[in-house]
Amino acid sequence: MKDRFIEQRLKLAGGKENIRHVQHDRSITTLTLYDHSHMDLSVPTETALDTDICITHGTYCMKFRDEDAFIYNTLLGMGVEQQNGDSMQETTIKGKKTCSALYFISDVFRPLMPVLLGAAILKIILGMITVINSLSSEDASLINSPTWMIWKSIGDSAFYLLPILVAISTAYRLKGNLYVAAAIGGLMLYPQMITLMSSGEDVHFMGVPVVSQAPFFSAALWVIAAIGAASWLEKRVERISPGALKGILAPALTLMVIAPMVLLVLGPVGTWVDEHLSGVIESLLNDAPVVLIMLLGASMSLLMIMGLHYWLFPILMNELMTNGFTIVLPAMLVAFVAQAGAALAAGLRSEQPEFRKLAFWASGTALFGVTEPAMFAVNIRRRASFYAAMLGGAAGGLYFGLLSVKTLVIGGSGSLFDIPFYIEEGTSNMLHTCIGVCIAFVISGGLAYWMAGRTANRKSM
Repeated sequence: MKDRFIEQRLKLAGGKENIRHVQHDRSITTLTLYDHSHMDLSVPTETALDTDICITHGTYCMKFRDEDAFIYNTLLGMGVEQQNGDSMQETTIKGKKTCSALYFISDVFRPLMPVLLGAAILKIILGMITVINSLSSEDASLINSPTWMIWKSIGDSAFYLLPILVAISTAYRLKGNLYVAAAIGGLMLYPQMITLMSSGEDVHFMGVPVVSQAPFFSAALWVIAAIGAASWLEKRVERISPGALKGILAPALTLMVIAPMVLLVLGPVGTWVDEHLSGVIESLLNDAPVVLIMLLGASMSLLMIMGLHYWLFPILMNELMTNGFTIVLPAMLVAFVAQAGAALAAGLRSEQPEFRKLAFWASGTALFGVTEPAMFAVNIRRRASFYAAMLGGAAGGLYFGLLSVKTLVIGGSGSLFDIPFYIEEGTSNMLHTCIGVCIAFVISGGLAYWMAGRTANRKSM
């Protein structure tokens, strides 16, 4: 597979003799060419391979993702000259998807995949042990033991610290201060902030109301936006800082400006959501539950990106206490399974070995409740996959709503491990749950595979 990959790159570049030098930086390999007229633009996989052809100061370059630097090292072994520096690295072809916000979010998450997938595998193993222990024995001593809690904490730590990891990755891409970014990303993890915002009392910062849902401020979208603003401000302050304050004034002002700005901007947004979103959801839950579950199945990914899904938990808790079951939580199950189906299809369609491996692993972890790799590193990167996941979630949600699928226990956040919680004596609730899950997986995967094929065929014309 990789040999074919290299052959296609060389053919597109016009052969090894047409490559002046090669450079690798941050998972991107750049080829600088002698003569663009020698390029073979008939290679049909140019766009499918995520290759940018760009011009800098009259020099033609080819840029493509090379996660493990395999192609870069192979070209060096073939005698291609190495270039140091990053003069060509910031150039991108106008209008390419690499400039989109969703693609940037995906690029932020890609370096985090090893630790997230590693933690996800540990969480899945612990989940399997929990299910086996609950089915085979009523003894809960294992689950309640200190050893078990430590293992569980190890598995959860990467996701607990995700806002800090996202902040560091964003700053790295924007060439900002990694440590200032980590401090901003960890703002809402600070114990005093959590205690203050979860006290149940109205909290105001400089006269502006701050919503009680602290995790809302740590959603991926807001962290990336905050670090983007911090990097912009820091570079400009550093440029005008006097020599004696270089490296001191910029971080100080960045913390003093950006951290309060996050609270001042997102505080009213969260307050408005707190006042209106819950009312809308409860109204639909009472008057049009089928529509609600279908919409939640489709939009759960968007809600997670913006941190709005945290407002669902008080609603489903109240529903469970009032009715003894909840129909809101099943929407999360079909949404996560739809992400898994779309990620699997993206992996099957891709010709990039590293992306295929990531997509397959991400699909597996999404089925067991860890959806970040599939959603952020795979599906957001390809609009066809992201749209297909939303449509698959909507289809599964529609089936769940029509058949009134419910869960009797809140045991997780949308995982196949939660399937036993859908068992209801005397009904077909468990059967309908399995059917709805299959609908979401098949439709999202089928649509993603089909739309990716149409996109590739259209771009190769």
